[in-house]
Amino acid sequence: MRGEGFMELQLALDLVNIPEAKQLVKEVEEYVDIVEIGTPVIINEGLRAVKEIKQEFPHLKVLADLKIMDAAAYEVMKASEAGADIITILGVAEDLSIKGAVKKLKNKAKKYWWT
Repeated sequence: MRGEGFMELQLALDLVNIPEAKQLVKEVEEYVDIVEIGTPVIINEGLRAVKEIKQEFPHLKVLADLKIMDAAAYEVMKASEAGADIITILGVAEDLSIKGAVKKLKNKAKKYWWT
């Protein structure tokens, strides 16, 4: 893991189950900084995938690619509780939804940013 201000390398996991995800991360963990749990994995395995990867690899950042559109505050809270360090929200989501998510993250002392 590199220090603040350096580029980070992200591993995207989309078409795997939890055991396969763990094996892939294990094979490359010394080279990556962020593990993205893709939308297909979350659909098939639930937020348990985020939780298990974070528990097994606590030194890596975990990105939950939820692509949140509405109910953002609630969904961000659940992903954060599962161990996600980074959570995706669609840029076309309602401002109120995004503001609710930001407020929830501020209360949890999590970093957030959007593009």
